[in-house]
Amino acid sequence: EAFRRMGIAIHVASFPLARRTMLADKGEIDVDSGRIYQYGAEHPNLIRVEEPFTNLTFALFGINPTLRFARIEELKSSDLAVEYRRGILFCENQLKTRVAPTRLSEASSEAQGLRKLLAGRTDLYCDLEYPVRALLNSPEYRDMIRVYKALELGSVPIYPYLHRKHAALAPQLAATLRQMKAEGLIESYRLQVEA
Repeated sequence: EAFRRMGIAIHVASFPLARRTMLADKGEIDVDSGRIYQYGAEHPNLIRVEEPFTNLTFALFGINPTLRFARIEELKSSDLAVEYRRGILFCENQLKTRVAPTRLSEASSEAQGLRKLLAGRTDLYCDLEYPVRALLNSPEYRDMIRVYKALELGSVPIYPYLHRKHAALAPQLAATLRQMKAEGLIESYRLQVEA
C-alpha cells in the first residue's frame, strides 16, 4: 500500500533471512522489508527508512502449560532443552548467556523448531511470535497439541531498508508510512494478519 501510494509498482518475494541479506546487500532486491534499527550499521549498501512500520515480538514457546516464566533469568537454574531459529539474533543473544551450550540448539526453520518441540525433543522454542502463530494456524498444525507462550521476551521496532541506489525514496516512504499509521491502516493490517 505504501508503494502504491507513492506510485511505484512492486513485486513481493519471500526469502530465508541469510539469502535476503545477501540479495539486499548486492542490490539484487531493492527493499528489505523489515530489520531492526541497528541492522544498517553492518550493511553499508542499505539505507534505513526512518519510520518503523511495526514491532516484532519474540517469545519462548512450550507444550507443557506448567512451563511459564516471569523472567528469562529463570532458565539459568533449569535443565530444559531450549532451541531457537537460526538467524534470530534476539533469541540467540538472550539464550546464550542463560542456557548451557549442551542444552541449547538451533533450528533451521520455524517448522523444524515446532516439530522438535511437539515431538518432545526440546522443552522450549524461541522465535518471532508472528511466524509461529501463522504456522500453528496452518492445516498441518491446527489440530495438534496446543503450544503455549511460556514467556514474552520483548519486542523491537522494525524498519524497511532500501538499497542505496534508491536512497532518495527513503524520506518519501517514511512520510507515507507515518500517514498510514495516522490513518490506523498499519494497525488494521496487523489485526487482519493476527486473525
